[in-house]
Amino acid sequence: GAPSDKLRLSGRFIWAPISDEGALPAFTETTATPQQALIGGQTLRGPAFLSQQGGRQNSNNIGGSAVWTPTSKFVVNVRAGRTFLNEKLGSYGIPNTIRYLCSAASSASEAALHGCAIGQQNFLTNFQTPFDVSTRKTFDADASYLVSGLGGRHAFKGGFQYNGISNTTEQGYADIGQLTMIWGTQTIVDQTGQAAAPGAVGVGILTRFGTIGQASSANNAIYFQDSWQPTSRLSLNFGLRLEHETVPSFSEANPGITFGWGSKPAPRLGFAYDLTGDGKTKLFASYGWFYDRFKYELPRGSFGGDFFRRDWFDLFPGDTWNSITLSQIIGSFNDAPFGAGCISDDPTVFIAPGARSRCQADFRIPSNLVGDNLFTSGAVDPDLKAARQSEFTAGLERELGHGLLFRGRYTHKNVDRAIEDIGIPTPAGSEAYIIGNPGFGLADKTATDFGYPSVKAVRKYDAMELQLDKRFAKNYYFNANYTFSRLKGNYSGLASSLEFGRTSPNVSRLFDLPWQAFTLDGDPIDGRLPTDRPHVFKFYGAYTANWGGKQSTEFSGFTTAASGTPLTSVITLYSLNPTIVNGLGDLGRTETFTQTDFAVRHKIRFAEKYTLVAEMDFLNLFNEQNELQRQTTISPNNMSAANFVAYGCSACTGEVAMINQIFANGIRDAVLGFINDPARPDRRQTTFNLANGFQTPREIRFGFRLIF
Repeated sequence: GAPSDKLRLSGRFIWAPISDEGALPAFTETTATPQQALIGGQTLRGPAFLSQQGGRQNSNNIGGSAVWTPTSKFVVNVRAGRTFLNEKLGSYGIPNTIRYLCSAASSASEAALHGCAIGQQNFLTNFQTPFDVSTRKTFDADASYLVSGLGGRHAFKGGFQYNGISNTTEQGYADIGQLTMIWGTQTIVDQTGQAAAPGAVGVGILTRFGTIGQASSANNAIYFQDSWQPTSRLSLNFGLRLEHETVPSFSEANPGITFGWGSKPAPRLGFAYDLTGDGKTKLFASYGWFYDRFKYELPRGSFGGDFFRRDWFDLFPGDTWNSITLSQIIGSFNDAPFGAGCISDDPTVFIAPGARSRCQADFRIPSNLVGDNLFTSGAVDPDLKAARQSEFTAGLERELGHGLLFRGRYTHKNVDRAIEDIGIPTPAGSEAYIIGNPGFGLADKTATDFGYPSVKAVRKYDAMELQLDKRFAKNYYFNANYTFSRLKGNYSGLASSLEFGRTSPNVSRLFDLPWQAFTLDGDPIDGRLPTDRPHVFKFYGAYTANWGGKQSTEFSGFTTAASGTPLTSVITLYSLNPTIVNGLGDLGRTETFTQTDFAVRHKIRFAEKYTLVAEMDFLNLFNEQNELQRQTTISPNNMSAANFVAYGCSACTGEVAMINQIFANGIRDAVLGFINDPARPDRRQTTFNLANGFQTPREIRFGFRLIF
């Protein structure tokens, strides 16, 4: 609406819930792995169980804006909004009771004596999600003012931004647990090192996990910029942005992180110059620093949101696979910080009165505990700096006539600092994590003190782009562009392509232990990252045929051809995958990717105000089947130092000794010796280096629209 000729108002409300009524089977059903649930006291299987599955995701968005133009030289914009999301898809029909699993590592005959078959479980999951609510509130206000004089023409602009986020969640199985039982092949000594109780025939492992709590944060920003035109041919752009951001803690007793107003200075510098003076050739360049708002993955996992405990206990001949309860395992233990540890080798000593558990480990000790030491809970670097990327761009544009425009542009992007959880082995044989900047501050000092290399996060992108653009005229237009680029480093960003696309911002696996940024020979892995595509060509164009003024048909197409992406041999070492064997890209690349899409839109106009549109989209028109990925993990085994002692690494007596060996002489030969032992062919993936991901087949979509 426009209440006056100087004020425009707009508002919107979007209500977009998703309701999922039932689920499809994820795999073939068998008696050993039934899909079943205890709902209303009744055991459901197959379709009866799946019909109870599903969930609801409530989502809405409300917002508004105002634009005020009191004079021809002064403009004020104000925008505000609120979004709400409750992620509960897949949360219905989940049993609220302990889940029992008969481990595949068990002896089949011993498991049968206790009422279960190898791999048997009473249901697939008991991961509950009562709620996971995220709310975002935003407010933006800016003003622009045009000035003549002061050495030319100026367009001043300044503004304020507020972005507030809150998350309230309760999810997981922290209060009900999952119990894995290993019968006949292992006892507690194989899991914790404690002596097994007399007569024990197995070991039970209780896992409890959940994300529980509430937290909120705010990002405030102010900025000012000036677009200055000192002459008719030259424009200069100057800007500065400052931010104040809080990173929340899900534990009220422990602090989050605060980036003050001076912590994230973001300058912007740029120019544009009319090279030939006729308005047809533009030379331009820009430079800036860029920051991102902190995601909640790290606060939820490392600042008290996650609860993750494991208990180990003896199994005896009188136990059955689904008779042991949670209260029997932990007794009166109150889940104090740090867990109870492995109490004693004496099988009569337990973590608490009335408990069967002899050992409890806490895998989510908050890294921001007040007054704790680095080797108990980790630490937040007191001099933590905000993650920053710098960017430089320079280019040339030239109008060629006949509606053609040529552009050439060079871009360089560099991650100056990242924020990650950086792991170090502790004297107790576990790991502690520093929330810091890899290669800087506390992470650098700790690595140096332990004699390990200090590693910075490296991600550098360089690209040259050439583009030819044909504006719409004579019923057609097109755009063709070619990019030559390289993407190098050891850090693949917040969405980690080095981890097969894992999205855990700021808590990737890439710095979890000292060897992660190195090969098994101790060489830095700096090289072409998994999303590197040196050559990319794209073409898009359309032609419109008019039929007598009332009807028209648009034919459009898009085609792309791009280099394949690098492939790297990896293993799982101390549960960390990828651990890189030889170096980035040692397996070459996937094949060149090509795809052509085509679309037809036919419009019929009638009754002056109405248009009927019939459309067809052909995705992957030629039904190409390009390889997109391969199996790059060499072995299915999760390896540790002890695996390599018999294969030439006599010094691999433990995690710390193995790390020292990596940087001294390397352990690649010992690792490959373990994997390629002809007596154990099961240690090597039979599908290694074979394609396991392909282009989506041809799709044809039909649609109709009425425009009025």
